[in-house]
Amino acid sequence: MLYNLSSFVIFLSILWFFVYWILGGVLFALLTILRLGRVKKVRFSCLFTILSAACGFGAAYYGMQYAQESVSICVSEAVNRAQTVAAVFGCGFSGVFGAFLIGAAILTFGGFVILAISKSKAKPWIVLEEAGEVGEVGEVREGKSKFF
Repeated sequence: MLYNLSSFVIFLSILWFFVYWILGGVLFALLTILRLGRVKKVRFSCLFTILSAACGFGAAYYGMQYAQESVSICVSEAVNRAQTVAAVFGCGFSGVFGAFLIGAAILTFGGFVILAISKSKAKPWIVLEEAGEVGEVGEVREGKSKFF
């Protein structure tokens, strides 16, 4: 890989890592909240961060490899300067974005696997009580969480 492309791969790796980490983290945080927090959060966070970094680097590296091949084929078929510019941007973008989408799919599947690995048998930290249950001081609670 050329020197100028290796610096672009590093930049794309960092960018894809943050995109995967933030958007994937939000998705799986919502899933754990909907399941009332029955997951070992530290284990999931560490494994998901490592998986996000691996997917970010893989998507950037293989996207650039595929884009280089596609651009060289498209440029060889171009007749004039306008077609050359269109070939570079069109073929290059499809390779990089395609690898990004494949990385996102791998991250989503891997996130569900990590979520299954990180299940906890402990009680959730949000406990919804039964409606009409008598509280500690004798008052009747109406199905609210003990924390809210």
